[in-house]
Amino acid sequence: MFFAIGEQLNALTGLLLCLYMTWHHMENPKRDGLILMISGVIVFFLCGIACCLAHVPSLWSVIPSAPVVVLALRKMTNLPWGQLLFVVSTAAYIVAIIYYLSLAVDLAVLNEQSMNLRVGWPGMISLLIFDLIAATTLFHPFHHSFSATFDSPSISRNFWRVIWLFPFISTAIVVWCMPADNASLLDTRVLSIAFTVSIAYSGFMTMAYFLIWYMIQQADRLREASKREHYEAMQTLQLQHMNERINEARQIKHNIRHHIQTLQALAAADDMPGITSYLEEMANHRLLQPIPMQYCEHASLNAVLVYYCDWIRHIGAEVDVKASVPQYLNINNAELCSMVGNLLENASEAIMKQQDGEKKLRVRIKYRTGPPASLFIVVDNTHDSSIMQVGDAFASTKHGGEGLGTATVRETAERHHGATSFDYDGTLFRASVMLCLDD
Repeated sequence: MFFAIGEQLNALTGLLLCLYMTWHHMENPKRDGLILMISGVIVFFLCGIACCLAHVPSLWSVIPSAPVVVLALRKMTNLPWGQLLFVVSTAAYIVAIIYYLSLAVDLAVLNEQSMNLRVGWPGMISLLIFDLIAATTLFHPFHHSFSATFDSPSISRNFWRVIWLFPFISTAIVVWCMPADNASLLDTRVLSIAFTVSIAYSGFMTMAYFLIWYMIQQADRLREASKREHYEAMQTLQLQHMNERINEARQIKHNIRHHIQTLQALAAADDMPGITSYLEEMANHRLLQPIPMQYCEHASLNAVLVYYCDWIRHIGAEVDVKASVPQYLNINNAELCSMVGNLLENASEAIMKQQDGEKKLRVRIKYRTGPPASLFIVVDNTHDSSIMQVGDAFASTKHGGEGLGTATVRETAERHHGATSFDYDGTLFRASVMLCLDD
């Protein structure tokens, strides 16, 4: 009975590893973590008694108790199911492999004197040592590195809905496929193979987890680099617009003398129809058509508006933009520009695909002081392409999956305790976003 209950300390280590990975996603981590650990002590104590009375290895309690932990963490965190299953399956694998290695050590030391399906003193000591090593060495990678990947905007939820099967299947292999009874493990050859396979498989798991983390990190870096490149391109385009306006002003200044001479000649000839016609031609000249360069005081947002509105204007659409946004907002510039850029990019693509009908873009952005401060964004655009909607998601026109533009806008709004709305009819599509910002 003592060893059956003592083996459950290993399960508590698994619970601690789950807390490492979900700590930053709990509303009150200290309170919730304490409740979870106290509940775990009680539950795993009862599991130890049950395993002793049923004469089954404690290893078998790992997977049945995992769903309970998943449900508890679901109540305490805001993580989706896929990420919670990944967390618990990862901890379950570590618990299972530590128990199995401790059982192998126990059999290697005690041989015939070992208890069937249960560790003795050598196995218990090695189990505690392995648990201590796991709890200390995995704190930083689980608490900081892997925990941060759950919020990565570069990884879709579909990734987490599938990747949890990797640690889950690995745990199932250790629990149900590896020999754990004395009759099998007392064979020296079987014991050495089982021990070697456990070490080698754990090494493979470590490499796989490192590759998953590295892949997510690289995806985040590429995303940030793409944002910076996009932002720099918009700033470059705005500078080009400024240079164009300067050159146009110089050209107007250069030609003004010729215009005056022409008007003087027409006036001397008392040719009023000619003067009127000439003035109309001058008024309609492209250099005198006002093209806005400054939509709002916020420099980064203004660069986005100039970039996309000029693009949409060049494809023949009527553009109407009003933006009342101060110079500084309590939101990351890249996040704001990415969200507005996604809305305008979707609008421009819809307008470009129009074969007939009036092409229009209407943008309204307004900032209101708080508390809490709010930012309202409305983008209307005409369209004539088919819009496919499944639930709240819109299918991409570039591929068969969900459109990343609208998904990114929704995620940004959720992070800022805001809301989104996407409405459309036969000719007009409207995207509305509200963000709550700190003053």
